[in-house]
Amino acid sequence: CLDVQETAAAQVNAALLKNPDLGGVFGVNVFSAQGAYQAVVSAGLEGAVKVATWDATETLIEALKRGEVDLILAQMPAEMGALCVEWGVKYLTEGAEIPKKVIPGFFVFTQENVNDPEAQKYIYK
Repeated sequence: CLDVQETAAAQVNAALLKNPDLGGVFGVNVFSAQGAYQAVVSAGLEGAVKVATWDATETLIEALKRGEVDLILAQMPAEMGALCVEWGVKYLTEGAEIPKKVIPGFFVFTQENVNDPEAQKYIYK
């Protein structure tokens, strides 16, 4: 389901039917996120089943504002690019060993901050 929204929706719908006490779902990318939230809304379970997602598309942001999504994590591409350049320069000029994992930051969208001016730059357009 990682790249097909409809597959994600079908899988989450099946999980909701099999597990009526399911408390939440997490979409790991834009396709699974949009499918997951649509399945929860179609089942009439918004609010009862928490929806957290990765990737802040305009569609998901609007769903957050309506209360259909509870939390969105947004990548920070400028920071990702800066880290790549930083470690590339260190490797090329200093011979530095590049860490196996470099974890960039992310922005957390909630209903409380979704309209903040600072948050707007993290919405994917």
